[in-house]
Amino acid sequence: MEFKRDIRTTIRTVELDDYFDGKCPLCCSNDIFIRSSRIRTLPDLGTTVEKVIIHLTVATIECKVCEVEFSPEHPDYPPKYEYSQTIIEYALTRFHYHNTSGNVIARDLATLHHVKVPEETIYSWLKRLSPEFLKTKFAERPENIPSNIKSITVDGCYVNMGKAIIGKKKHVESFSVTRLEDGRYLLMWWE
Repeated sequence: MEFKRDIRTTIRTVELDDYFDGKCPLCCSNDIFIRSSRIRTLPDLGTTVEKVIIHLTVATIECKVCEVEFSPEHPDYPPKYEYSQTIIEYALTRFHYHNTSGNVIARDLATLHHVKVPEETIYSWLKRLSPEFLKTKFAERPENIPSNIKSITVDGCYVNMGKAIIGKKKHVESFSVTRLEDGRYLLMWWE
């Protein structure tokens, strides 16, 4: 089997019609016009042999009825982020479910998905977006949400649980015990 393959670049175009229904969000009128538009270019998750680039059409629209100006937002491509929500969720999932550090996440994104994200950016996502991410993930199963977190570690490595959830700085085996509000204990083992 030959493993030397050229990386192909795939450009996916997302038009305004793909995510905007053509109605004013304020008055629901169809009497609108596009004041300006541009193409926003951002990376998305690829594979080991494919680099994916998104060309997203972003428009400033004005309603002729209520005269409000707005720009529809695509749910998968947050307006103030340089990366797709898929990439951000990948980083948060790897951190919280696989105990992976931001450095390893950045390396894996570059190696496996052809997306270069600075480590500082990943750590900023972990700090800023972790509480909302965990809240959303645990909403499916409320019994998994410990309301009062107190944690200890057996091996003495640094683990931060709370408002600024940043986690371990390096990959080590760890065992932690969390006491739930109802008196039960949650035991976690990371390898």
